[in-house]
Amino acid sequence: MNPFENLAKKAGFKNKLVKKEYGLKCDKCGRTYDYFEFDTGYVVKDGCDCEMIELAKQKKEANEKRIKSSKANSIFKKSIINDDLANCTFENYNATNDELAKAKALCERYANNFSLDNKQSLLLQGSFGTGKSHLSMSIVKKVREQGHSALYMNVPQLISTIKGTYNKDTNLTEQELNRIISEVDLMVFDDFGINMNEFATGKMFELIESRVGKHNIYTTNLNAQELSKNKDAQRIFSRMMSNITLLKMNGDDFRMRGINF
Repeated sequence: MNPFENLAKKAGFKNKLVKKEYGLKCDKCGRTYDYFEFDTGYVVKDGCDCEMIELAKQKKEANEKRIKSSKANSIFKKSIINDDLANCTFENYNATNDELAKAKALCERYANNFSLDNKQSLLLQGSFGTGKSHLSMSIVKKVREQGHSALYMNVPQLISTIKGTYNKDTNLTEQELNRIISEVDLMVFDDFGINMNEFATGKMFELIESRVGKHNIYTTNLNAQELSKNKDAQRIFSRMMSNITLLKMNGDDFRMRGINF
């Protein structure tokens, strides 16, 4: 009697053996195994561990995915967003002209094709109230649905957060914040370039330097001349433009629609 059959008999295995073959060779690992099939459909390949290895691999990948998802959610909780942005999606974005419609389409394509193997960045530039923040948050939501980590930071508030890390009572250190920003799959810098003093310029250079060659989205109301007005700004702008696509977004301020003076 085959060792497996003997062991099954001793263990009181009740299922009926309906098929058995000996000395088969596995196409994957090349090992020789004995095949046993029972009336329940249960199959044993005694001598070949390929199926068990594959099952273990699947369980490991599923566990790693859960861990990554948990980490991604934890990172996103550190985002700085307002209540209006929390509800933004591609579906509820209303493009009021062809330029904005094109920007929406390109943002959707960016989100749907997001891949860690193909690092790309976007610069959403244009007038106030055209939905730059809306579209960038819509991208973040799609990317997070795919299991990637994303962080959304309003730049003026980010600078305030950095200053807050100097408080001895804070739970977040500047080093930890810098590491999260550096390592996140997708980083959004919203309202870049607004009222940036020497301190803010220096900090943003460090952060953007750490993001070169990674997925980034920048939104700004400033034009190229304003973004590179001096040598320090030029250094930042140069790094921002690494592998980036510029999306122009000009139009009426949607916040002012329907308001008459």
